Amino acid sequence: MTLKKPLLAVLFTAVATTLSGMAQADTLRLLTAPTGSIVHTTGSAIASVISQKTDYTMLAAPMSGPQIYVPQVDAGRAQFALLNAADAHEAFHGGVGYREAYRNLRLAAVGFTNELGVIVRRDSDIRTGADLKGRRVSGVFSAHKTCEQLASAQMANFGLDWDDVNVVPVTHSRTAVQALGEGRVEAAMCVPLGQAIVQEINAQTPIRFISMNNDDAAVARTRAAFPAGELAGYKAGASVGLIDDAYVWSYPFYLAVNKDVPADQVYAVVKAISDNIVELRGISGVFNRWIPEGMVNADLNLPVHEGAKRFYDEKGLWNDNIEKANATLLEAAR
Repeated sequence: MTLKKPLLAVLFTAVATTLSGMAQADTLRLLTAPTGSIVHTTGSAIASVISQKTDYTMLAAPMSGPQIYVPQVDAGRAQFALLNAADAHEAFHGGVGYREAYRNLRLAAVGFTNELGVIVRRDSDIRTGADLKGRRVSGVFSAHKTCEQLASAQMANFGLDWDDVNVVPVTHSRTAVQALGEGRVEAAMCVPLGQAIVQEINAQTPIRFISMNNDDAAVARTRAAFPAGELAGYKAGASVGLIDDAYVWSYPFYLAVNKDVPADQVYAVVKAISDNIVELRGISGVFNRWIPEGMVNADLNLPVHEGAKRFYDEKGLWNDNIEKANATLLEAAR
C-alpha cells in the first residue's frame, strides 16, 4: 500500500510533535506522592514558585507512589518527580521495587531530608520498639516499596522482624497513619515528621513517636536493611507527636528530571528554588530542611542533569569529587 503525500505529512508531523514535545513544553509536570503527604505538599510549593517566578507553568500531580510515577518520568510523559535517594538508587539500577533500570533519570537537586519514625496513640502502653512484639503493626506498603524496605529496617533497629508482630497491610505511609487513627493498627511504621495526615489524625486522636535505638548494633542492623540515610535526634516538642526526645531515620529527597528536558528549563527550575528558598520556607516548614548550598553533593544516586550542573558550577558548588561521582553514573547510564 502506498500512502498519499498529505497523509505522510500528517504522520510525520505527529511523530515530530511527539519527539519534540519535551523540548517545546512550557507546562512542566512534577509528579509526587499522594495528596496529604509531605512530598505532595513540597511539590505543590515548588510548582507554585516556579509558576510565579519563571516563564514556565508547573503542575504538581499526586500519584500513588514512585513505582508508579518513575516510569512516567523515565519515558518522558512528565518532566520532574520528587523521590527519595533510596528509590532513586533502586530505580536507576533496576533494584528493589522496579521492573527495569530507569537510566533516563537525572538529578536536578538534592532537596529536603525526610525524617521517618514510628507512631502510636499517645495513651498507648507501647513505649519502646521492643513493646511492638505481638502488636498490630502497619506493613506491606504495596504502593510504596521504599516504605516497606524502611519499615523492615525500623523493625530490625528494634531487634524484631515481621514474624514478631501482626502485620496489617497498607499501601502507603498516609494510609498507615489513617489505620492508626481508625484503630486498625497499634503502631504505624515509616511515618514522616510533619506530614499533613499526622497533624490531621493527631487533632482527633493524639499520637506519639517512639524512638528508634541509637546504639551501634541497632544502627548497623538498620543500615543493612536500608543503606541510605542516618539517625537524626529530635527534642520533645520539635514536631507534632514528639512528646519525648526521639531518634528517627533521615535521608534526602531528590528533585529528579528526565535527561531530555532542555537544559535551560532545568536551570530555571533549580535557580528559582535556590533564589526563592525564603519564600518556600514561608509556605512549608519542610524547606527549612532544603539547603541551597547542599542541592548537589558527591554522594549521588543519579547523574546530574546538564542544566542543573551549569547552575551549580556558576554558584561554585561543583567540585572534583562531584565530577568524579557524576562521571561514574553517566557511564552506567549508557
